[in-house]
Amino acid sequence: MGLLSSRTFRQIATGALTGIEEKRNDMRDRIDTYREKAVTKKNEIQKKYNEYFDEEKENINTFNQLSTLVGDDYVGKLNSFAQASPARLSMLLNQNADVVRSELDKYQDSDADFVQQRTEKLKLNEQELNQNLQDQEGLFKGTSTLFTRDIEDRGIKDIQAEAGTLTSESLPSTAPAGPGIDVKTRLTNPEKSTVINNFDKLYKTDMDGTEYQMSDEDPDKYANPTVQSVFDKVAIMEANAAEERVTLDTQTALAEVLYQMDNPNYKGDNLKFITQIGPKNPSLNTAEFDSAESYGNVEEMKEIAERNKTLNIFIAEDMLIRIKELEEAKASGETTTATGTVTDLAEVKARPPSFGGGQKAKQEREAWDAQYGNTHFNDGTLMSQAQQEAWRESQAKKGGGKSKNSIRRLID
Repeated sequence: MGLLSSRTFRQIATGALTGIEEKRNDMRDRIDTYREKAVTKKNEIQKKYNEYFDEEKENINTFNQLSTLVGDDYVGKLNSFAQASPARLSMLLNQNADVVRSELDKYQDSDADFVQQRTEKLKLNEQELNQNLQDQEGLFKGTSTLFTRDIEDRGIKDIQAEAGTLTSESLPSTAPAGPGIDVKTRLTNPEKSTVINNFDKLYKTDMDGTEYQMSDEDPDKYANPTVQSVFDKVAIMEANAAEERVTLDTQTALAEVLYQMDNPNYKGDNLKFITQIGPKNPSLNTAEFDSAESYGNVEEMKEIAERNKTLNIFIAEDMLIRIKELEEAKASGETTTATGTVTDLAEVKARPPSFGGGQKAKQEREAWDAQYGNTHFNDGTLMSQAQQEAWRESQAKKGGGKSKNSIRRLID
């Protein structure tokens, strides 16, 4: 086989170059086609996202309107109502507050956050749509040959730049519900008089009809359990209000309790003072809390405060404030307890000898006894809480009780 002539070679080379250039031009034309498809797809996807956004925005705005209408006490029930289908919310929108509350009374409170759920749902839709757009933009990838690879690389960037990404927006947040519309929070003087007079007519059943009948078994209790329940609440309200330094007279407290019995939606300002038990109830373990505080026992203090949240929120909140103050003091190294600082209690020197040393030594012994006598053994060792309690009980006995050495030996 002979060698190709130079003319023939030039012809072959020119033909090959022409073929490559045609492929490159075709690749450029296809960039335009894929770009147009990607932009068209982006517009379709953006339109779909906007529809999703508008729907969820309307759902959230409707939910916020309804929560403002019925008040924060009904937000849990409203969450429950909206779970089945957000579209149901619009059914309630044009109703008055009492009608909506009556409908929501059929539902249990739900901890679900409707607004958060709708926000998460939109986010998932956005991610799905963005993935669809990326898939469309990626169709051009892998369509090149060795001689058109550079055009493909530039084309992909060009298509992505032209199509871009979805333009997303932020949904409204949860709006504070407040007390609700058409919710009474205060009684007029005539309303107070009316509700108390009606109650008296029903329950003042003694001989002359001027007093509530007392129990035969317990003269400090009312015979009728309804009357007893009412005045238990009144007493708790007054006690809690006093603790919070709020002036609340008995007639106002009584009227508020009675009015709510007949009108469950009544949200009197003073009803917040009704708790399960009063602030002086032994079940609150305030003495134990004080004792734990005196020894810097934060964990025990927290346990007591946590239990009290359901019993009396006002006492619990006061305890939490004291715990925070103690923790801050500890962090600063200045934790003061009833008997000294936490670090002091662990680093106490032994009690000065009982004899000798003259007046100065006597003064040192008295000072040591005053500060550490009820919390430490004479060698400076800190007593356990049980040992301290035993020592105090022993000291209270006439003529004295067990010695510190006996307590140390008998009680861990």
